[in-house]
Amino acid sequence: MDKEKLIKGVLWLSGFSLSIIMSATSLFAGFHNMQLGNYTLLIIGLLLIPAIYFFAYKGFSLILEAIFEK
Repeated sequence: MDKEKLIKGVLWLSGFSLSIIMSATSLFAGFHNMQLGNYTLLIIGLLLIPAIYFFAYKGFSLILEAIFEK
């Protein structure tokens, strides 16, 4: 088992969890501010959604590659 790939995978998964938290928070605040006419946080939250999938894919692929060694 390659420990460096495993550590990199865990780091990518920490980015995944942070992007989930930031996206959910900004979407919540953005939908609240939408009533006031401010769409900035809503747009930021929507732009963070693809980052969630990217971080998850990179993290899980590195961990699986470290475990099963291609």
